[in-house]
Amino acid sequence: MTAEKTQRLYLVDAHAYLHRAYHALPPLRNSKGEPVGALYGFARMLMLLLKREKPEFLAVCLDMPGPTFRHERFAQYKATRKATDEDLKVQLGRARGVAEALGLKCIGAQGFEADDVMATLARQGVEKGLDVVLVTGDKDALQLVSGRVKVLNEAKGEVLDADKVAEKFKVRPEQIVDYL
Repeated sequence: MTAEKTQRLYLVDAHAYLHRAYHALPPLRNSKGEPVGALYGFARMLMLLLKREKPEFLAVCLDMPGPTFRHERFAQYKATRKATDEDLKVQLGRARGVAEALGLKCIGAQGFEADDVMATLARQGVEKGLDVVLVTGDKDALQLVSGRVKVLNEAKGEVLDADKVAEKFKVRPEQIVDYL
C-alpha cells in the first residue's frame, strides 16, 4: 500500500518575480516602444516553475495600487524606499494579464500587500490539508514557515523549512519578526 502524496499549493509573489526579472534582463520593448522585459522574465519564470515543480495548485499574489492598512497606521511606512522606476511600474500593472493569459489564478486585495495575501492563503491551505510553498525571496515570509509551509527562494536556489530557517538565521521561524 502506498501513501497518498499531499497536494501542494504554490503561492507566487508576483512583485518579487517582476522586480527580479526587471533587474536581470536588458530593457526590452515591444513594437510600440513599451517596456516588456520584466513581463517577459515574469512569464518565463512562471512557466519554468510550472514545468519544474508541477504544483497541484498555484496562485499568483499581487500588490494592488494604492496605500495599504500599514500606510494608514504608520505614515512613514516605506517612506525611505527608493521610488519604483516608471518602466517597472508600467509592467507591474500588466502582470495580472500575463499570468491570466497563462491560465493562472491571480489574487490581490485592496489595502493589503501580496505578502498579506500569501499569509492568508497559506493558512487556509494548511487548514485544508495542503502543503504550501511560498515562492519569494522576501525574508518576511520566513515567519510563516511551519511543518506544512516552506519558502522557495529561486534566486538563491533554496527551499527553507523550519530546520533550514533555524540553521541559517539561528532563530525559529516564529522569531524571524524579532530577528529582522
